[in-house]
Amino acid sequence: MLPAATTALTASPTPDLPDMPQEIHIELHPTGLRVGAEAPLLRSRLLPRLIAALLQAHEDGLARRDSPCSRADLCTRMAGMAELHRTQVWRAMAQLADTPLAMLIAAHTPSGGPFWLHPPLLNRCRFFLDSGAPAQGAALADWLGQRPASAPGSATPLLPWTYTEALARADHLLDRGELYPARLALQQAAPHLPADDPLAAAALGWRRARIARRLGDWGALQDELRDLSTTLNDPRLAAPERQQLQARIAILAAWHWYGSLGQPAAALARLEDVPPIALAFDPTLRCDHGNLRGIALRELALAQSDTAVAAASVAALGDALRSASLAGLPDALQICAANLAHGIGQLAHAGLLGDGNQLEEALRWLLLSDAICARWQLGRSSLLNTIFLLRLCGLGGWRFSAVRRLADAAGHPLQAESYAALAAQRWEACRGRQSQIPADQRCAFLLLWARHAAAECDSFTAADLIRQARLQARKLRDPQARQRYLDEARTLSQQPQRA
Repeated sequence: MLPAATTALTASPTPDLPDMPQEIHIELHPTGLRVGAEAPLLRSRLLPRLIAALLQAHEDGLARRDSPCSRADLCTRMAGMAELHRTQVWRAMAQLADTPLAMLIAAHTPSGGPFWLHPPLLNRCRFFLDSGAPAQGAALADWLGQRPASAPGSATPLLPWTYTEALARADHLLDRGELYPARLALQQAAPHLPADDPLAAAALGWRRARIARRLGDWGALQDELRDLSTTLNDPRLAAPERQQLQARIAILAAWHWYGSLGQPAAALARLEDVPPIALAFDPTLRCDHGNLRGIALRELALAQSDTAVAAASVAALGDALRSASLAGLPDALQICAANLAHGIGQLAHAGLLGDGNQLEEALRWLLLSDAICARWQLGRSSLLNTIFLLRLCGLGGWRFSAVRRLADAAGHPLQAESYAALAAQRWEACRGRQSQIPADQRCAFLLLWARHAAAECDSFTAADLIRQARLQARKLRDPQARQRYLDEARTLSQQPQRA
């Protein structure tokens, strides 16, 4: 006889009822319990898990009268269950009252436990999972959501200090736009590259490729892409790392198609090779992908005079800007804002974006990019923002005073009295780092500066700037770009000049 304090769903030994089948078929489902092969499902999420936890405990030598299970033990066996309340247990077990399993679970108190399985009835029950497998062993543990503790894998060796320091220095210089010092820092990291670490080698190669792309050194970019493709096939790379590296290679290869070969359609096709899952988990990759996609679509829209492609270009550039903003990436954000401004300006000037103050909107985005650069000390060796600004203001035909008022309203005042004075100020700010600026940037900047100087009746400065632009153009490796800048310099020099 049980002690007076002990109760059970059956408080006395279970008699064999004449109408009870000798063997009871029970199925455990995530949403309920089926007592009998043809019986309807008894709806309950907790009850099948409670019985499964008791069955597992019984296998472990527990859930017996002499070694019952507490609520805490049962809760531990049910993965994802933070706490097992008395009321939950009482309600779940009350659902068994009108079933053949009414006497299966015994307890000192129906809601508080501890609990055990009544042996005579348990011996007549055959428990199965919803998959059809017997409710026992590993299958039962898996059904409860339990996972065996994985053995600790072999630890990855610590990165050498010199390698880590040089890589961090290179990243800092890259963010500031100091490309040649960043390339030198990567050269200093290379001798300390860990042996048998393909991911560390890929990290160096990817940064070198980014520098080559930004410098327009397409031969070096091809070499780096070749080495990165070899690393991609290394069997030691884990699947997520291989996927991310594949995405980076595809984006850089698309840049080569666009920047070196001048084929935006081929660049767009190459971007289709980027796995969507890689973009989903890496906001930096999303920014790079959206930027280049928007730029390539912009070129196609201008070539085809297609408004739909123009809208798709702005949408892609806007998506890149959104990723950078939400992820909190200031360098990527200033690049995205500048590219968006430049794209809107060119497409609006071509009449592909409809009516409205599109050029003024573009100017606001460009001033935002300028403000981010000033706050974070970014792009100090780049003239792209100033090039975009001078070009955009030329398209809009704005007086400098109007632009300065708009910049004041945006919270980033322009400390100059004219476009030519602003260009001179930005050029002076790059003194000491002018050799790090790619030659095509220097050509474009000098010619725009010369154009504004001529418009402000400063013919001597304009003539000197045209001379400097010719010198820079002759340094360009791309013969088409070289000839284009020389033709622009000749056209500008032939315009009437006023002192």
